[in-house]
Amino acid sequence: MKPSEPVAAERLEMAGARRLHPLTLVQRLIMSLPGFVFILLPMFGDRDSSAWVNLIIAGLYALFILPWIALYYIRFRYWVTPSELIVHSGVVTRRNRNIPIDRIQNIEIEQGLLQRLLGTAKVAVHTAGSSKAEGVLEYVSLEEAHEIRASVRQLQSKIKDSTALKTESPVSLDESPLQPAAEPQSRPARPLFKMSTKRAFLSGAFHFSLLYIAGIFSLLQYIEPDPTILFSWLLRGPLDPWRLVIEESPIVAIIFGVVAAVFLGWSTGVLLTVNKNYGFSITLQDGKLHRRNGLMTLSEGTIPLKRIQSLIIRTNPIMLRFGFYRLEVQTMGIDVDEKGFQLAAPCARREEVEQMLAAINAPPFPTDWLPVSRLTIRRFAFRNSAMVLFILAGLYYFVPNAFPWAWSSLVLLPLILALSITRYKKMGYALGDNDIAIKSGIFRQYMWLIPIEKSQTFSLGATYFQRRLGLENLYVDTAGASPMAPAELFDIPSETGHSLLETLYGRFQKSAV
Repeated sequence: MKPSEPVAAERLEMAGARRLHPLTLVQRLIMSLPGFVFILLPMFGDRDSSAWVNLIIAGLYALFILPWIALYYIRFRYWVTPSELIVHSGVVTRRNRNIPIDRIQNIEIEQGLLQRLLGTAKVAVHTAGSSKAEGVLEYVSLEEAHEIRASVRQLQSKIKDSTALKTESPVSLDESPLQPAAEPQSRPARPLFKMSTKRAFLSGAFHFSLLYIAGIFSLLQYIEPDPTILFSWLLRGPLDPWRLVIEESPIVAIIFGVVAAVFLGWSTGVLLTVNKNYGFSITLQDGKLHRRNGLMTLSEGTIPLKRIQSLIIRTNPIMLRFGFYRLEVQTMGIDVDEKGFQLAAPCARREEVEQMLAAINAPPFPTDWLPVSRLTIRRFAFRNSAMVLFILAGLYYFVPNAFPWAWSSLVLLPLILALSITRYKKMGYALGDNDIAIKSGIFRQYMWLIPIEKSQTFSLGATYFQRRLGLENLYVDTAGASPMAPAELFDIPSETGHSLLETLYGRFQKSAV
């Protein structure tokens, strides 16, 4: 007879349900304050009667959020059983998650600044193939977070040992099957990579992004500050002589705005990357990579070696000039924040990358690369030159007055040719006995290291123009590979592509035996 839900819930209660930390109420209340302040922002810039509508909305927001925080805490329960991690949550919509212990791939412990002050932590449980955390505990005490992770690891070891015992031969007469299994001996952690504070700032300097500028400008548009006052505030003190120059010359003002935007994007990227990668360290223990990083937000996580499907080495011309690379590992589950890959070394020298690859028995850093077809130079140059000429024709037709200075865009044609040649030199592949490596990119350079036994599919594809030139693309797919950064080899001769495809399939079949 199948027990009803109330009976099952009662048994779980008897088994020892756990609550979140009581300070979760305080933390969620503090985290809701930015939304409350954002609603009230128009009142600080506009005192008319319509601004008081926001005060009413803010009051309704407070009346809704306070009971919701209390009910969420009261109704949240979780259990760690010998076979599952069970999480019950939700206020209006109830969500019950049963996560098998043997499917848990990673338990990440994260502490923001507020959590570090209060001694609590966020626990995120990831499974193989999941695009996000299957279970999240916000928040438990730091001691309890480590206890949960240790308990899950111990239960996983017991499940693995019991599975191995079932496949072994019958015990001898000297052995008693009633003897308890010995606890697995944990090997000492082996440090693989540790990043200094200087290296953390370097990784930030190499990370350039203007995404945060859009958010800042959106906020400024919402507040609607006076541009004159804003420029006066920015150009006060030693920069005051430049204020009159900018006010008199629109071109100088545009240049100043672009430079300021670039500097803001660069400095923002530096600060955010340093906050994320500060104290980044990787150690190897019991077949898992243990990661620890963060300044304001401290994060800990593990990457099981058996879950690693491929590796990717990234760099760019500036990083390469100083001899630095970024190493990532792609696991069966997709980490949305990392676009399919989990970070293993944010900023490392080549020898450091090679040592890490050797320590985890990954494919080595390739040295002998085979090139793609030289016809890729013509294809890239023709495609981008046609785009420039198309834009030029559009200017001539729609904006005749702008056409004389638009001729200057023709200087891009020699630049496109130079980029085409550089792109060709940066493309290639290396085929090992048990792996394949693919590289590509000009400003963002990628290098995929893929064990053949971890591959899911090998496929060839070609566009109409590629078929006319006898070219094809080779695509190597692995479990959980990100569509944002596919391992694809462009513009190889058709004969080479088919030969390479047969070789890969043959070696894959041998590895599967």
